[in-house]
Amino acid sequence: IGITTSVSFSQISDRENDESTYLLGARPEAGNFGFFFGLSTSDISELSDSEWLETGIPLINLKYYWTNKLVLKGGVQVWKKRRSIEGELDGFINKYKHIETDARWSLSLGAEKHFDVSNIFDSYLGLNANVGYERSVRTHNESYQGGDYRNNEGSNFGFTYGLETIIGTNFFIADLPLAIGFEAGFSAKNYGANKYKYEWDESFDNISNSGTYYTSLVDDFEEASVNDFSANNQFTKLKARRFDIMPIGRITFTYYIK
Repeated sequence: IGITTSVSFSQISDRENDESTYLLGARPEAGNFGFFFGLSTSDISELSDSEWLETGIPLINLKYYWTNKLVLKGGVQVWKKRRSIEGELDGFINKYKHIETDARWSLSLGAEKHFDVSNIFDSYLGLNANVGYERSVRTHNESYQGGDYRNNEGSNFGFTYGLETIIGTNFFIADLPLAIGFEAGFSAKNYGANKYKYEWDESFDNISNSGTYYTSLVDDFEEASVNDFSANNQFTKLKARRFDIMPIGRITFTYYIK
């Protein structure tokens, strides 16, 4: 398949083509913007998982070329999922209510130092920081005949923050303002929402009780017995922490505008 292009000066950048520049690509210059979409290795893993739970859209950013070689970028990821069921029954349980709410918010800011200013390939080093929060609520209430009931309401909230260091390369497609790229590096992230706090109260035969307990959200210990123990026990006090340093790889797509 042969592909030919004609000489054109209507590229995204105002750079004039010369003998040392290939007539392919539309490399951006200072003042240009780009919409950046990234699909990471963790996103691909979740998409291929048969038990995949929605975790929001992959990373979408806005880039701004401060200079020809210095790029600033930022993005926001917001995700929320809520499921509820509430009704009345004709039986031992006469009222039933169950609610699950999960929300996640993250702000990312970063910068890239670009080195290759040709209009085909574009290599760079990058640093990205992110901060946000995770929050979940679980409500399970049941009312029984005779006025008995049991209410169980749990919640968690925690701040998340992390840092990424990456190296990347873009390949500009023909004379279009589009680029496909790949990023690789390491990420460090701290998770703040690592446990549920449950408040419960009940009444049976006119005897009322109430209390507080905790359950762990950390369920990926290498020792399987620890996962079983933390999942099946109600702690009176609990400290649970997660901090990961992981390699990352990301396929990127960028569309540039003036």
